[in-house]
Amino acid sequence: MAHTPYRIYAVRYAHRQCTSSECFYGDYHASPMAMDYFVWALTNGTETVVVDLGFTEAVGTRRGRQFLRCPGKGLAELGIDCTAVQHVILTHFHYDHVGNYALFPNATFYVQDSEMAFYTGRYASQGAFRHSIEVDDVCALVRLNYERRLAFVDGSREIVPGIAVHHVGGHTAGMQIVTVAHARGQAVVASDASHYYRNFSEHIPFNTLHDLPRMYAAFAKIRELASSEDLVLPGHDPLVLERLQKVGDGIVEL
Repeated sequence: MAHTPYRIYAVRYAHRQCTSSECFYGDYHASPMAMDYFVWALTNGTETVVVDLGFTEAVGTRRGRQFLRCPGKGLAELGIDCTAVQHVILTHFHYDHVGNYALFPNATFYVQDSEMAFYTGRYASQGAFRHSIEVDDVCALVRLNYERRLAFVDGSREIVPGIAVHHVGGHTAGMQIVTVAHARGQAVVASDASHYYRNFSEHIPFNTLHDLPRMYAAFAKIRELASSEDLVLPGHDPLVLERLQKVGDGIVEL
């Protein structure tokens, strides 16, 4: 069915300094780097879908992140009222992607079965996984499930015409990426399947991971789904602000 192409916006809400050893598997140089934090808005005038939620100021401050603004304020600059949003895609359950669920009281949240299973399962408390999670967020997602506000996906699913999710795993058990019908072709919001452009372009996994071989497979899936590499949008790269068109303070459009 024909549909109007979507406009894709990245809204930066936080920032931090990090090192290359944190971002690239097998890098031992600890070279200084920067990391930006985004939420994404996909809209075509008929449908609006938000991808990921960011963290709250309290969580960011406790974790030493520079909190720039509430993601909801950035979305409001685009004319998006969080209380009216009906569809929110959660690419995975890490603290910087699921924290602001309270801003979206009327949304359905789309998650992979395997992500919920893992983070309510036996290994979630192990240090390698626990440090990336806020327990209160996971508990809130469980409550949202009991309120029938979670929609579970097992693999791939179209969310609204022109926007679909695809399970890739790797970074987390239920990591999912998002394909979007854009005027220039099919774009991929890769989120943390590729934190930086360099991750997928040079096949270097991020250093926080669940399954290393699946991280490599995720790079291949991103290439398979994207019409071109310039339509791949990584999850944390400050270059997003340089490569996309500026439309506001910390807000850019593909």
